[in-house]
Amino acid sequence: MARAAISTTSIPDTGYNFTDGTGTTLSTGAGNGGEIDYDANTRIYLTNPTGGSSTWTIKIPTPTSYSALSVTIPDMTIIIAAGKTYVLKPAAVSRQADGKVYIDCSVAGKLLVLN
Repeated sequence: MARAAISTTSIPDTGYNFTDGTGTTLSTGAGNGGEIDYDANTRIYLTNPTGGSSTWTIKIPTPTSYSALSVTIPDMTIIIAAGKTYVLKPAAVSRQADGKVYIDCSVAGKLLVLN
């Protein structure tokens, strides 16, 4: 499988019922998660609907000038307990060359992006 393109949900002036935003269920495994357009104003909601903990990975690209020196930058890892939701802003360093942010999950977690 490939990464799923996740659309951003716009919050109207009248508000947004967060409980209606169930998010998109991701496929598990490296490279099978989701990708979103990078926008510093968005909020990313990661939900673990399973009965155990989940590991989420935000892929961080290594600049060519670093990789030429055999230096790599580790990915951002977030552990989320069973039934919990974690919110974050996309970090500028997570922006890939194609302008996307790549997110993988160890379980069939749910991803919701609001702006």
